[in-house]
Amino acid sequence: MEDAARTARVARAPALAFARVEAGAGAALAGIVAASFLLRTAAGWLRATPVYFPDEYIYAELGRSIAESGRPLVRGVSASFPALLQPILTAPAWLLEDVEVSYRLVQATGALLMSLAAVPVFFLSRRLGLGTGLALGLAAVAVAVPDLFYASWLIAEPVAYPLAVTAIAVGTLALARPTPKRQLAFALFAGLATFARVQFVVLPVCFVGALVVVGLRERRLRAAVREQLLPLGLFLIPLVALLAAGPGRALGYYEGVLDLDVGALSVTRWFGSDLMLLAYVSGWVLVPGALLGLVLAFWRPRSPEELSFAALASFFSVAVLLEAAVYAASGANRVQERYFFYAVPLVALAFGLYARRGWPHRLAFALLAGSLVALSARVPLAGYSAADGKTTSPVLLALAELERSLRDPGLASLVVALFVAALSAFAVAAVFVGRRKTAVLVALTLVACGAASVGVILFDRGNTSRVREDLFRNGNPSWAEEAGLDDIAFLSSPGGERGFTHEQLFWNRSVDDLYLLPGAVPPDAFAAPSIRVARDGSLLVDGDPLVRPLLVDGYGTTIVLRGGRTVAASPPYRLVQPAGRPRLALYMPGRYFDGWLSLAGSVTVWPERLGESLAGRLELELRSPRSADPVAIAFQRPGGGTVSFPLRAGERRRVSLPVCSQIGPWKVDFDVPFTGTVGHRLVSVQATRPRFIPGGPCPD
Repeated sequence: MEDAARTARVARAPALAFARVEAGAGAALAGIVAASFLLRTAAGWLRATPVYFPDEYIYAELGRSIAESGRPLVRGVSASFPALLQPILTAPAWLLEDVEVSYRLVQATGALLMSLAAVPVFFLSRRLGLGTGLALGLAAVAVAVPDLFYASWLIAEPVAYPLAVTAIAVGTLALARPTPKRQLAFALFAGLATFARVQFVVLPVCFVGALVVVGLRERRLRAAVREQLLPLGLFLIPLVALLAAGPGRALGYYEGVLDLDVGALSVTRWFGSDLMLLAYVSGWVLVPGALLGLVLAFWRPRSPEELSFAALASFFSVAVLLEAAVYAASGANRVQERYFFYAVPLVALAFGLYARRGWPHRLAFALLAGSLVALSARVPLAGYSAADGKTTSPVLLALAELERSLRDPGLASLVVALFVAALSAFAVAAVFVGRRKTAVLVALTLVACGAASVGVILFDRGNTSRVREDLFRNGNPSWAEEAGLDDIAFLSSPGGERGFTHEQLFWNRSVDDLYLLPGAVPPDAFAAPSIRVARDGSLLVDGDPLVRPLLVDGYGTTIVLRGGRTVAASPPYRLVQPAGRPRLALYMPGRYFDGWLSLAGSVTVWPERLGESLAGRLELELRSPRSADPVAIAFQRPGGGTVSFPLRAGERRRVSLPVCSQIGPWKVDFDVPFTGTVGHRLVSVQATRPRFIPGGPCPD
């Protein structure tokens, strides 16, 4: 009896040991998620303000609207925005009155959701036959990637990232060993990922492509297709709905993708650039092993899961890289890392397939590593950062921080090249002489990803702090909210800065509507009615005067109002409380808030009362930059003819123009040569705020 009990305990020992190992792995996995959540939340709270507009404003406004009305509205109008999962999940945070607190809660939610991507990576690793330690290491890589920087942004990525990775994991299992439960799970997660970010509409297409490859590789394509009739049928439902509604209507806000005009050569060039940057984003040293792992998984798969993963991961990676390339080639002209960083966990898993085989073909690994180093020297990161904009690439933002610290872009690029060369050298040495090759390469990857993450966080902290300081010098970004006025209308003027406009709309929830003054450009694709100015200067919307508190945009236009008083200000904006009917007294598009004139503009003056004549002079002082060549500002008189005022370098000159209008407003246009740039603005000379000085009746 005692011998039988001893025999039973011995038989149970392996199972109990395995259970203890898995329990310990579960605790370690929870620790990875928790550590990522805490670190990403702390990093997000260093961010002074959102700056990625209009996206962050759109998602915040949709979340607020869903919380308050249950409907996806932007400025009171239906948004036709198909990617609604993030606003739905974050809507409860916007029920709080304090915008700052709501913002920080949404950031923490994003950090938690994005950190959960470690879970599907771990479980897929185990299904692929990788050891527990390696599975935990790859899970850590999935949340160390510098693009988890997006966890603190109010965009779709924090929600879409774990869903897309989960869809790949479940799709791999559904392809390898199909069951209705797995197939339905893939359809569910693919649908949720698409509901979070429309780009993942490609997931069913990738699944079908992988199905064909797996069926052909196993020489049983027809049987494989029959086994997948359930998901194939489910994929047809949204396709039929899409065709019935029309692609443009179904895409809503994103219908512009149907009109993209791109060339094959341009797409190919951007695809190659994005593929190279994916190597940097993936931590560099895993890439040679990942390539070999994919080749071996196709050539001699050790399990159906290996083959299915290799097929689905390959199709998905190509799809997201192609999406990024098409968008860049269509005119964005910048690396769209936001589109393809989802492939990083797949690179890590493919590396795991190679390591699991015991590091075969080491010479091929060394040759691939050396080729990558040579390519990085031939195509340095500095070339990528020269493109128009870096905000969609955390790696390039980290490079920008390095350039700022070293004060030399060329030196920064050299440092990066030497760093990746050193990483590759360590990796090759570990492969040939190291005893813990896999652990060494995963550790090097975590170091590389950690360095990039620190760089991008430092860059973003400095950038957002400067924006908040420049726009909200009184310290409270909800300054208009603090004034206690409701139903505020934002007056968008010509030359306004779109990002600054969205800053005001984001932080001040009592700003309900946005109106375009004459010559203004809409800051986004949502409701922005135009204002017509009556002859007495009244602001008319659909024929009715606008009589409500006004948040006036003075960034690129000088505006003087009658019938209201300024109750609060935050450069270059001011909040005007109406006292009667607000009317324009002076309107000067082309003069920035800091006095610089653009290359063209105008000045319009209205009489104090309708029917009165205007007579007097318009006076302002001009100053030319000290470094500029001699220039002349030309004013086109209302009745015809031009009067010019030449300015030497550094000269100040007072200008006085006669004003005369028998009835209604008086207007003069001006042109002035280009003298330089201030930030991204093309400017000419500086001018004081113009003053109208009445002075007697108009001559007959």
